Amino acid sequence: MMGIRFFVGLAVVVISAQPTFAADWQYCLAPSRADHKVYMSATFPLRGALGSSDSAFQRMLDSAGLRYDDIQCPRADDERSIVMMMQYAISFNKDNGNAIIHLPLERTR
Repeated sequence: MMGIRFFVGLAVVVISAQPTFAADWQYCLAPSRADHKVYMSATFPLRGALGSSDSAFQRMLDSAGLRYDDIQCPRADDERSIVMMMQYAISFNKDNGNAIIHLPLERTR
């Protein structure tokens, strides 16, 4: 069981205060099939190179010592679409007996 220190030590998702126009949106998830868990980040506007989000999420999972099978970072053209995609993923995984563990994603530039 992860302690409170772990969560306090992690940075929250850093989202720029600038308005987002026509930006891609994303969230990351990593299933742990053996543990019946799915680790998920919050949604966030995608800035910078593709692939950096999954790398940051992987570093966070690895540094926390969490077991996972793979990392996926779905993207959408707008916030509404990515939220709907995330809600579907949560519903699908809960229906299949997986616990959803929401984790912050540290965004580095």
